[in-house]
Amino acid sequence: MKIILIVFLSLVFCMHLSGQEENISKTRITAGLSGPELFHAGITYQLANISQLGFNAGIGPSYGEIWPALSLEHRLYFGKNNDKINYKTWFCRQGTTFFPSATEPSRFTFNLTVGKDIPFHNIKNGITIDFGVFYLNGSEDSSIILVRSLNLWPALRFEFYFSI
Repeated sequence: MKIILIVFLSLVFCMHLSGQEENISKTRITAGLSGPELFHAGITYQLANISQLGFNAGIGPSYGEIWPALSLEHRLYFGKNNDKINYKTWFCRQGTTFFPSATEPSRFTFNLTVGKDIPFHNIKNGITIDFGVFYLNGSEDSSIILVRSLNLWPALRFEFYFSI
């Protein structure tokens, strides 16, 4: 009888401790402002400690019009785990953005950025900041292009995330 009582109390104690941990969901809702995706909202899913997939939809002004944008991304996380959240926070983001309203050859961009997830006090939520370049075919004539011969543009993203 004593053994059953000890086992029962041990299980209750362990369940109490696990209930005190803040479990972070692998799924996040995102919303932000960026180039090339513009104003966007989406969803990401953490595949592993070093890998995350994401999809977002956005809109943005362009020559007096509203352009829709659809983006698919992959993040490869690196560096040490953050002690507070037990995840890596630095990442390299690779992705593509599709502009349905654009004409060929400027319908797709290819994005490459480096950034960091910065958790808030409530570690389930935070912001992401990343920067890098994106490739936009057929954009040699623009005045703000970074490297004209390579069609490379500056990419910058500010994004809020909310774990669900």
